[in-house]
Amino acid sequence: MFSLGHILRSFGLVLLLIGELYGQQFSYENTSLLRIIDDIEEKTSYRFLYREALIADIKLTFDADRGSLFDKFSSAIKANQLGLKVDEDRNQGLIYKSNSSTVNNQINISGFVIDNNTGERLPFATLSWREFGFIDGVITNVNGQFDISIESGDTELIILVSYVGYSSEKVHFQIDESIHWQDVAIRLNPKPYSGKEIVVQGINFYTPNDTVLNGLMKIGTFSPLGESNAVRSLQMIPAVSMSAAVNDGINIRGSSSDGFQVLLDGQTVYNQSHLFGLLDAMNADALKSSGFFYDVTPAQYQAPLGGTLSLITRTGSLNDIRGSIGISNTAIKSTLEGPIIGGKSSFLLSGRWSYLDQINWFNNAQMIEYGLDVNRPLDLFVDPMIRHRFIRDISVDEINIQNTDASFYDLHGKLYFENKSGTQFILSAYLGNDEASQDYQRDEREFISNNTTLNQWDNISVTGQIHTQFGNKYNSSTSLGYTSYSSYYHKDDFEFPSTTNVSSQRVDSVIIQPLNLENEIYQFDFKQTLSVPLNKGKLELGLSYSDFDVRYIELGLTRESFISRRTSQLFDVFQQLDINALRELKLSIGNRLHYFSNGQYLRWSPRLKLTYQVNDDFSFGSGFSRNYQFMNRLEFYNINSNDFWILTNEDQPPSSVNYFTSGFYFNASSQVYLQVEGYYKYSENLRLHELNTGLASISFQNNEVPWFYQNIGRSRGMEALMKNRFKNVTLSTAYTFSIAELKNETKIRERDQFILNNGEYFYASWDRRHQFSMVSEIDLRSGFTLLTSWIYGTGIPSRAEFINPILLSSRLPDYSRVDLTFNYKARFNSGDIDAAISIYNAFNRQNTWYSERKQVTVTTNNNQVQSSALTYVFDLGIQPSFSLKFSF
Repeated sequence: MFSLGHILRSFGLVLLLIGELYGQQFSYENTSLLRIIDDIEEKTSYRFLYREALIADIKLTFDADRGSLFDKFSSAIKANQLGLKVDEDRNQGLIYKSNSSTVNNQINISGFVIDNNTGERLPFATLSWREFGFIDGVITNVNGQFDISIESGDTELIILVSYVGYSSEKVHFQIDESIHWQDVAIRLNPKPYSGKEIVVQGINFYTPNDTVLNGLMKIGTFSPLGESNAVRSLQMIPAVSMSAAVNDGINIRGSSSDGFQVLLDGQTVYNQSHLFGLLDAMNADALKSSGFFYDVTPAQYQAPLGGTLSLITRTGSLNDIRGSIGISNTAIKSTLEGPIIGGKSSFLLSGRWSYLDQINWFNNAQMIEYGLDVNRPLDLFVDPMIRHRFIRDISVDEINIQNTDASFYDLHGKLYFENKSGTQFILSAYLGNDEASQDYQRDEREFISNNTTLNQWDNISVTGQIHTQFGNKYNSSTSLGYTSYSSYYHKDDFEFPSTTNVSSQRVDSVIIQPLNLENEIYQFDFKQTLSVPLNKGKLELGLSYSDFDVRYIELGLTRESFISRRTSQLFDVFQQLDINALRELKLSIGNRLHYFSNGQYLRWSPRLKLTYQVNDDFSFGSGFSRNYQFMNRLEFYNINSNDFWILTNEDQPPSSVNYFTSGFYFNASSQVYLQVEGYYKYSENLRLHELNTGLASISFQNNEVPWFYQNIGRSRGMEALMKNRFKNVTLSTAYTFSIAELKNETKIRERDQFILNNGEYFYASWDRRHQFSMVSEIDLRSGFTLLTSWIYGTGIPSRAEFINPILLSSRLPDYSRVDLTFNYKARFNSGDIDAAISIYNAFNRQNTWYSERKQVTVTTNNNQVQSSALTYVFDLGIQPSFSLKFSF
């Protein structure tokens, strides 16, 4: 039982604490404003929104108690043309650039969205608000910058700011205090257990579906080698076709993988992956944000025939030294970042090195064999009609592995400088290298041959950028870039399919000969853009210049010495107008004019996108674009990892596409989202390498180049996506119906024959009629997450159609695969831990990848003879992987 004295002492202690709280003193003498903010945040529950470079050089002197703190604080910063807005209900302070100019009935807010821990800008962040009963919003640009003009009759405006992997923030603006807010910095806190994701973008301004696909595309999920693979992550989107473990790109809405481009800080990455497409060529630890454009692409991007993945290198922390170290069953990696001048400049250096040929974790050696097409698992197809009683066995040549060597590395670096006015100076660089080789013996029964297969590429990219604002309204961006790329492929025993006529009978066979491919690209780029915010929208104008020097060499069965060297210049001017004059209607109008000197091609790319928002929950839209592609990547059905590019010239016009799209988007409830989209594409002047057509040129003509370029393509499809959000579970389900066809109407005059398929349409090798995927993310609490995916697709066309369509079904068997990832993330005082265990193809299903004709030995009752047979080549079987990273 408490005594009276005990009660009085406790009551006195409470009064003392209250007195200390209200009597708390804040005294600063020529103290850095950054240090003052840290001190106030430490002593109170208030948190501040600001931009480091805006206040880094400011020092203040003032004394205040707890009751007068913010009044004194506000008075002290006014001399520096800064304003302070305090929200006592939410314990939030906003520091912004003060400006007395106003516009009647118009609210102007401009500023940046920033990482609260590092001070980095956050590109593609979403800002949304309610205006006259409708939800509206904008997306920040690649510099994390926004500019808003709103007409509102309310006395308060509430803006919700969100970004993938960060906690959302609500910011309240009292309109009776000011209607002009400049240099507003909204700081977001990273979520403790978030992962890097890709932001799907259709147009530059906010639409309800801009961030709905976030949970589908976590970088690094379901990777066979424990390292990041953004390209594989994109396959969860219904607009992207599924592919095998080893791939050389992705197919977007019926386009070949040639129509997919990857940009890093605005520069083209000419080789997108390491190790045969098993992992990205860029380290995700060095990337801050990604934007994926698969719909009508804004005119700021040149836009190929398929889609664009735009990656941005992180700027590094402006506040403190940070770093990370990690390991997977494939590579080790490390990142270091920090300030050069606190709040104003920073550096980032990130590197990744492979060791898979030193330690044979989870069958690394077999993965190299698989990627180089030395000993891929396969199954023979033997037509019962030709299997006679005297044939005892048919077997593929045996391969004896002698030596394996594989390595890769990638380095990212960035220097970042920002001044008080918000001008940014950025220098970024990327260096990538990949090399894999295999020595082996091939037992061809009659003799044993020693062979080598080699893949190698190098990529160097350097970019310098200046982003500045002038006139308190206009934003200018200037970029200079240089890229150097080289690629080499060699295989001693490449199996060339061949077709001949013997006694009026078609005979299919295989000819084993060496194949060499070489590619060199040197590219210089300049780009200038000017962005102007409008009353209801934004106008962006710009121009770009590129200088190309491209060399391609092919030595093989039909090309004893093919060498192509092309140089050209590409000059573009563009305009992008995003307007929202009517609250329900959003309109995006883009135009891009190209001039390509090699052939003197002048081409116009119009782009139009219209979205009508019926209410907060339902919207629909449609669009049209015409895109041109002046650089084409050659596609080989069984050569992976290396990319080989050729340039448009005076004899071979640029590839083009007319692209129509439409869709509707419906928030059925707070837990269910549905979207349905449709598209139609008509393409011209597509490139198709003769190796992908069964060497048709051997039978029909002696082409001057080893590819056909007068190909026509058409594709159409319907896509549906439903996303369900529950308390601890997110489930995404997607279905796609699509058709992709090609046609070549070129004739050989001497024979009056068409080159391919009698001039009729045939299904493209990537045509997959039905595709279904289901992705779930289950939050197991305490930092544990389970991610699962199941993808199913009907079979793609068999390459045997080019060889002998009578003997085989026109399509390969259906494809089905289940992947699992178990992830753990935790935050400690000393740093963060991120660990994952993944299983690719968890049920070890034998999925057919492609078909091809291979050399075989036929054993009869009397002897053995060399012949050829059709085979089914299988995708990768079950493949476990792990990754572990510690961040400090």
